[in-house]
Amino acid sequence: GGRQVRSELEGVGASGAKGFGRLSREMDQANARLAAFARRAKLAGWAAATALSAAVVSMTRSTVAAANEIGQLAQMANANPEVFQRWSAASSTVGIAQEKLADILKDVNDRVGDFLQTGGGPMADFFENIAPKVGVTADEFVRLSGPEALQLYVNSLQKAGVSQQEMTFYLEAMASDTTRLIPLLQNGGAEMTRLGTQAQALGAVLDGDAIAAMRRSELALASIGQVFTGVRNRIAVALAPTLEAVANAFVALASSTSPIAQAFDAVLTNL
Repeated sequence: GGRQVRSELEGVGASGAKGFGRLSREMDQANARLAAFARRAKLAGWAAATALSAAVVSMTRSTVAAANEIGQLAQMANANPEVFQRWSAASSTVGIAQEKLADILKDVNDRVGDFLQTGGGPMADFFENIAPKVGVTADEFVRLSGPEALQLYVNSLQKAGVSQQEMTFYLEAMASDTTRLIPLLQNGGAEMTRLGTQAQALGAVLDGDAIAAMRRSELALASIGQVFTGVRNRIAVALAPTLEAVANAFVALASSTSPIAQAFDAVLTNL
């Protein structure tokens, strides 16, 4: 009886040891899998953070470039940058990009200036045939921005009751493709105002402070680029004598009288 009990206990002990060993191995495997998952998660996190950082930098650079372009185009169009952006957002709905819009408004300014200086140009017909009917004078255009001048021009044509063909004639005389803006400028520019206000409410319009900040950022980025250019130039200048010495050494080694060249000749001769 005693021997049987000891045998059974020994059997239980052996199976228990085997069970604990198997459990230990399974736990080790689970820990290894968890560690591998943690490493992959960490790497994925670093990759995501790196990608996000790169995206943010790219987005910032794009915004800086866009703000700088807006400032230049608004100046060319003789328009407040915020007004120009609202007009640009609205004009895009009729296929007029902001570069084209700037060209149109620049042409409007040129036509007004031409008439004020010479009494001629494309606006001569307008002031002869349209302005007297609606009581508009050239002096009213003197201090207007590009958008204001174009809006007054369209308002005057509508008030005079011109036909669609006449509207096209007068607008195309000011700048090509201006007729595409008619749906936005008619009725006192109601649709232009609505779409521009919507774009501003959505955050698509940078205010003057933001544009100035972007301009400073552009200058800062340019300065950083100049710093790296300067460092590169200084390194190149410092290494120039060494590079020259190395180049001369290679030339000397490659000459027909150098020991290395003679050794190569001997090997080639033997071959």
